[in-house]
Amino acid sequence: MRIIHIVHGKANPSGHNGISRVVYHLNRNERKLGVNSEIWAVVDNVDKHFTFKRDKYVSVECFPRVRIPFGSNDIIDRLFAESGSIDLVHFHMIWFFDKNIIARALSSADIPFIITTHGTYSKPHAMTGKRRVARLLYERAYLNAATEIHAITEDEVEKLKHYGYNGATFIAPNGIALEEVPIVRQSDMFLEQKKPSMRRFIWIGQLRDDKNLVSLFHAVKMLSEDNRDKLKIFIFGPDYNNNEKKYKAIVTELGVVDNFQFMGPIYNKDKYNALESADVHILPSISEVFSLAMLDAMACAKPCLVTKGCGYEPWQKDNFYLSFDPVPKGIAEAIEKMLSLNSDWNKMGQNARSVIERDLNWTKIAHCMIENYTRILKK
Repeated sequence: MRIIHIVHGKANPSGHNGISRVVYHLNRNERKLGVNSEIWAVVDNVDKHFTFKRDKYVSVECFPRVRIPFGSNDIIDRLFAESGSIDLVHFHMIWFFDKNIIARALSSADIPFIITTHGTYSKPHAMTGKRRVARLLYERAYLNAATEIHAITEDEVEKLKHYGYNGATFIAPNGIALEEVPIVRQSDMFLEQKKPSMRRFIWIGQLRDDKNLVSLFHAVKMLSEDNRDKLKIFIFGPDYNNNEKKYKAIVTELGVVDNFQFMGPIYNKDKYNALESADVHILPSISEVFSLAMLDAMACAKPCLVTKGCGYEPWQKDNFYLSFDPVPKGIAEAIEKMLSLNSDWNKMGQNARSVIERDLNWTKIAHCMIENYTRILKK
């Protein structure tokens, strides 16, 4: 079976782009299971094809962007040339019009394709501004041309219908590669900040407004004075649209500046050391589909606080997280409850790690994906 994953960019698993991380690990684990899985990428500022060796496990075939639907395009020419050996194309591209041009070529070449939408069309901004225009002009056409769509959660399936997709879907969650989580991790990154009673929460992501950090700031303002005095939340991640400056002004105005520390971007081993050094992971996003940051926290055996509807409902009985409505009052109540459960944190963390080992790892998910490829190709 030959599967071609098509993505924008070189599938860097260590950056802040979650799609790149997913594609990298899906490709690596499909290959490990015997599938001829490849990554073909359209890359900015490239004028001819080349092979980029990401590491000893993964290589990326890099092609120029597909800007116009006529003339010669390297990636389309190669798809036609190799159409007899390609079983299925698996898109991971959102918004870029390149994908529509490539998808039309696949139809002409009689190559079936599926799409992983990565939760993008489930988010409120999918219906606003330029994205609203894209939906009307070409996004729905792209989705409905697919043989099937891979959704990450049941909620995403319903929101795809609302967006305008009318076809078949299958579900497979995101996961984590256990081998990338260091067995030995430092637990002393925040010692200089620690008082005997301090509770250290951690948030990791990009400082975008849809991550809902402003509601978190207001939630902390609503906590009892006793809980506020013992809570420190470490904010890790790259800035976005100069939001860090704005967020620092908000926590100062609210009088909760001592409860937050903005730490900047963090990757690789340092990220896992930071998670090991924290007590609880918190994710207050307005909308999030199976956050990779939360999976990282679970792999480090941390209890979690997460917005309702983020995809973890099937594991509710495993007792490793509390969920809340993404508004200040709901977040504040969940923080207060989590603080009251501190004697259970170790057990909750072990439960989280068990879920990763049992269900939410890339070996398990690659098996599920291959089963669905096989089923689709038998249609």
